[in-house]
Amino acid sequence: MLTSRKKGEPLQNTCGQESGKKLKLAIVLTSAILIAEVIGGIISNSLALLTDAAHVFMDTLALGLSLSAITIACRPLDDKATFGYHRAEIFAALINALLLVIVVIFILMEAKERLVSQPEIRTFEMLVVASIGLVVNLFVTLTLRGHHDLNIRGAYLHVLGDTLSSSAVIVGGVLIIITGNYIIDPILSIIISCFIVYSSLRLLKESVDVLMESTPKHIDIEKLKKDILEVEGIHGIHDLHVWSICSNVHALNAHLLVDSISVKDTEKITSKINKRLLDGFKISHTTLQFECNECGISGISDSEHMK
Repeated sequence: MLTSRKKGEPLQNTCGQESGKKLKLAIVLTSAILIAEVIGGIISNSLALLTDAAHVFMDTLALGLSLSAITIACRPLDDKATFGYHRAEIFAALINALLLVIVVIFILMEAKERLVSQPEIRTFEMLVVASIGLVVNLFVTLTLRGHHDLNIRGAYLHVLGDTLSSSAVIVGGVLIIITGNYIIDPILSIIISCFIVYSSLRLLKESVDVLMESTPKHIDIEKLKKDILEVEGIHGIHDLHVWSICSNVHALNAHLLVDSISVKDTEKITSKINKRLLDGFKISHTTLQFECNECGISGISDSEHMK
């Protein structure tokens, strides 16, 4: 039995106006930081600041993806996209991750050159821009903090990373002033780059997992089976498949073995199972097929059974 909605309805009610407003504000502010850090990095000749700008660029894209995911979730189904358009978020994340790995390679090549040449850094300009970035990032982090929506929580983690990077640039600038050693700048750039690579590779893996229809990482299949079998009337389960349509929409289909019961009874069982799946595993879209234990029709087509 399919837990579905009418044609023209979104797959999941994730389209919150309040969340959208918060994300739009975050995108505007992080975009301003990005422009300031690029200009400030060029003026101050700080590779660490430019590397942090690359990190901010990644997170601005991530915020855009989160906003797009909310918008896409509100789009109605149609005959060409019966699951909706949620996978657009995954493809965008995949491209985002690959591009950022390429950007980091160029940053590391420049850092290698600066480890040898150690050009002079204008630390005052570097500190001013990084401090502005830190203040704005702290504001955005507090704005997105404590939200239960998975998309918003993901965006929050990205901005939190920006805040830490800005703090690192400030610490680096202070150390350059104290020690007069400009090699700190490329070293700091390499450290931030490693953080970006880690985040990008994780994003890449998560995107590939969704595209490969892997079991969502938060779901324990054995526990899920046990929870379903605890529902009264269920004697067995097979052909169980769990996958993600996008990062926050999960689906399941399964064959359930029951006694000879009425359609009305199957509706009650379906309702109980769906509540368990939604509350315990965040699975909102299910297809449950009931098989009669007493009918002995396993492996026999409907037409053969009716003869």
